Amino acid sequence: MIAARDVAIARRDPGLPGLATVLDPEALAALLPASMRHLESADIAYVRYKPGQNCVVGYCAQGDAVVKAYAKAHKAGARAREQSTQPDEGGRQRFVVNEGAVSVSVFPADAKLKSLRKLTTGESLAHLLKHLIPGRAGLWSATPRALRYMPERRYVAQLVAHDRAEAVFKAYSAEDYPRAAANADAFQSHGRVRVAPLLAQSDRHRALVFEWIQGRVLSDAVADPEFDVRELRVAGATLAELHGVESGALKRTTRADEAATLRAAGAHLRILCPDLAPRLGALVRRLAGHLEQSPPLDLPIHGDFNPTQVVLTNGVVTLIDLDRSVRGDPALDLGNFLAHLEHDVLIGHLPADRLGPLRDALLAGYRGERGSVPAGLEPYVAVGLLRLAPHPFRFRYHDPDWPECIEAILGRAEEIANDAGLGPGARADHAERRAD
Repeated sequence: MIAARDVAIARRDPGLPGLATVLDPEALAALLPASMRHLESADIAYVRYKPGQNCVVGYCAQGDAVVKAYAKAHKAGARAREQSTQPDEGGRQRFVVNEGAVSVSVFPADAKLKSLRKLTTGESLAHLLKHLIPGRAGLWSATPRALRYMPERRYVAQLVAHDRAEAVFKAYSAEDYPRAAANADAFQSHGRVRVAPLLAQSDRHRALVFEWIQGRVLSDAVADPEFDVRELRVAGATLAELHGVESGALKRTTRADEAATLRAAGAHLRILCPDLAPRLGALVRRLAGHLEQSPPLDLPIHGDFNPTQVVLTNGVVTLIDLDRSVRGDPALDLGNFLAHLEHDVLIGHLPADRLGPLRDALLAGYRGERGSVPAGLEPYVAVGLLRLAPHPFRFRYHDPDWPECIEAILGRAEEIANDAGLGPGARADHAERRAD
């Protein structure tokens, strides 16, 4: 049954007549053929909501984390026109219900990842890998094992051969592929910096294949009470060395870009939680004003540095998922990492007493390599928290308490901004108000 807070969102957005349906797996299943009735007990694993435009909702089996089917609520007047389809020999399925307001696709059918069906079947994938990686015969017969699927955006899978993960395969939307492809070999392993080597690239299929890195993902390690926090010193030193690497292939981000991204995130949050709009507006104004007044920096950065992007292997750190790498402010990377730790404490995934030691170790490693920590770190922690604030609504089985989670994240971001001198009376806030 749909939660009351999801009903409220649907009522506030009449431009998406199918929004309430896609947020209610039970109601959606009732509109589908008997073969799809299993959706009534599915969990919501992923939500991408563009108010007034569309909403994509991914469903997974209870206890699983990988999306197996997704529904899309279409904008009124631009409803899905495709006719419902029956399963074909590849298991492809697509249905249109609610008088065209909602379309439902069963993996591997995907409206924007057109090659996904071919790339997830053994024969077609083997043919592609044989063509792209002629020197790795052991990979030609590999089986894809899904790790993450964001419908109409990205699909990530291990390639498993002889019961061993050998590579990671990524398929992208037309919107996301150009940047990911440009960044795929922007960095090379050198010194302490280790990155997953690019093995193959297919522009036709918008796909990349990287070497699989054996080891433990840092996000799993930090939650382990037995984890030695000193390993974070290595991660901090590695990031510091990355910030000193020369890479002309990266796009440069500007302070105006950063501020615009932050304002867009704030606008989205205000739609999800209108009761928080005054607080969100005030905080976004202060942080955006601070970013715009900060001097420009032009160093290579990871762009999405967080505990899920680091693999530990016998004391060696490998950085993965460099899709969002740009040239910009190194404080963004450190602030984003610390924001993820703060976020995990707030949602109960990390004990609060672990935060301080983890933070200290990361910054000590960074400082030991570059001599100091970048200026403006704390405002970037607050910025990172605001970017993460929609996650209880979007991910992790669409947390039923997502409004309370968002408010808690906002509250912590406000505290950090205030401690950094960006409280309600901050000069950045007044400057932006004058600009308004």
